[in-house]
Amino acid sequence: MTTKIHFYLLCLLFMVMSSFTTSLEALTPTSNIQRVRIDFHMPNGYVRHLLFAFTKDNSASDNYDYGFDAINRDNYPYDLNWIINDLRCTTQAVGAFDDSKKYPLGLFMSENGNIEISLNRLENFDAPIDLFIYDALLNTYTKINDVNYAATIPKGDYLNRFYLAFKSENNSFFAKTLGTEDITLKDTKISYLNDSQQLYINTNDKYIVKNIHVYNLNGQKVFTLSQVNSKLIKIPLQISQIKYGIVAIETDQGGLTKKIVLN
Repeated sequence: MTTKIHFYLLCLLFMVMSSFTTSLEALTPTSNIQRVRIDFHMPNGYVRHLLFAFTKDNSASDNYDYGFDAINRDNYPYDLNWIINDLRCTTQAVGAFDDSKKYPLGLFMSENGNIEISLNRLENFDAPIDLFIYDALLNTYTKINDVNYAATIPKGDYLNRFYLAFKSENNSFFAKTLGTEDITLKDTKISYLNDSQQLYINTNDKYIVKNIHVYNLNGQKVFTLSQVNSKLIKIPLQISQIKYGIVAIETDQGGLTKKIVLN
């Protein structure tokens, strides 16, 4: 008898929960929700799935909205979450699509490692939208519609560095040279001379090098030399803490970048 009562109670609870779920679906019909699904690839090989949604009728906001946003209950050594009112979330819903806004992401790294952020898919958009990972530290935008954002990130918590954006507002030299070069500086050679630990740049007497910048693979500037005004450069460069560097040069004819091995 007791078993039957428990069974009926469970059935009643299931019906109530089903009715509640149905009510939520009625409040947020599929046609009203535009979804962006993003994947965070951790250094240990695992993938965190994140959901971002726009509500056409502004039924959600940029703040935490109960019933729309989902708080992260996991404790992973590496993770990427939406940051909403200081809460770590795996799902965030906001109002209608607005390409002028940026939404903060919290990146949490227990150790140094290589990470990627990729677009899984878009849902219920009449036309595709552009998606960027904005790095506030470097002031760079990486479009992830076709190419994943990839970086080597040091250990630590990053709460005010990475954002989801929908258009690029970057005009910095670093962003341009690491993206699409203005021109190809034909016959220009950039290399590192291991024996003498020198940076070697030779434009073959065609271009005047004005400024030189060296970045690590995270995009952080580790060396700069301004007002060079030379076509042939050989300068000491000893950066023991990094193995690879990106050399960016500005000349009177445009910019050029090249990845070099420093150690």
